[in-house]
Amino acid sequence: MGSSKWIKLPDGRSARPGPDTLALFLADHDGVLRRPASPLPVQTSGSRSGARETDYSTESFDMSLLAGREITVFGAGSVGSHAVHALGPARLRINSVDAGAVHPRHTQGGRTAYNPTHIGLKKVDALKQRIERDFPGTVINPLPYHTTEIPDTQIKATVAESLVVVLAIDDPSEILRISDIVYPITELVQPAMHREGRSGHIVTCFPFVTPCLRCSLGVNEATDIHRLDSEPASGPDIAVVAQQAARIALDIAYSKVTGQPITRWDPTKNLIFIANTRQDTNPDGPGLHFEASQKRPGCPVCDPRTAA
Repeated sequence: MGSSKWIKLPDGRSARPGPDTLALFLADHDGVLRRPASPLPVQTSGSRSGARETDYSTESFDMSLLAGREITVFGAGSVGSHAVHALGPARLRINSVDAGAVHPRHTQGGRTAYNPTHIGLKKVDALKQRIERDFPGTVINPLPYHTTEIPDTQIKATVAESLVVVLAIDDPSEILRISDIVYPITELVQPAMHREGRSGHIVTCFPFVTPCLRCSLGVNEATDIHRLDSEPASGPDIAVVAQQAARIALDIAYSKVTGQPITRWDPTKNLIFIANTRQDTNPDGPGLHFEASQKRPGCPVCDPRTAA
């Protein structure tokens, strides 16, 4: 049972601890993480149910206001390429970071945004070719590097002008390294698939407001994260997670540009579980499940008393 004591959130609303049902679900299922016990999330007073939110209306979300603004996407594989394609209509400038090339397996079953004409190209160059053709006005800045080749200072410079960063890579060490670097600079969206694409998650990190990625996932080291880049998964299941991550990234970017609050989902619930099949948290079928997480006291990344 959670404490009955209410706390003040950064946006002025009140909240109190609640049971971490997402942590319990992932502990009982074969997901991407080996989760240790994590802090209690918060349950926002007067918040929406969180399961399904209404979309922005066309009157309130003028996507043209995002034209020319910058977003950085690390990773151009299955999730990353679909996410970049979903960002295409916003006419953004997208920094696309990935060292890999397109192979025949990448063009089968809709697992990526690539087709056979892209085989042999660097993924970021293939994305530039397709996205700029499909979405005039969108600019892809191809950065054909593995993140291990990019020093911390350059990553900071790359993301400094970005409204939001999408972190869609598979290397556990680099996931934590980049998320630690990005956290104090700008908003982060981290999408990931779970085993066989049956489910996935998206974590959102708002600098010094919501917890960092380590605290959100309840991990300490890279060994706490399982690599699933070779897992079989259907193209539609991958696209569901990637497209939802892109929509969340656009919501964040739009809110920063216009000053309007995010209304389609509750930003304090920064752990989003996506079920592609019937799950315990979604017994009626596929859908979304939102949870909030808390900063761990003394976290060197997101606790302002100890963060550098």
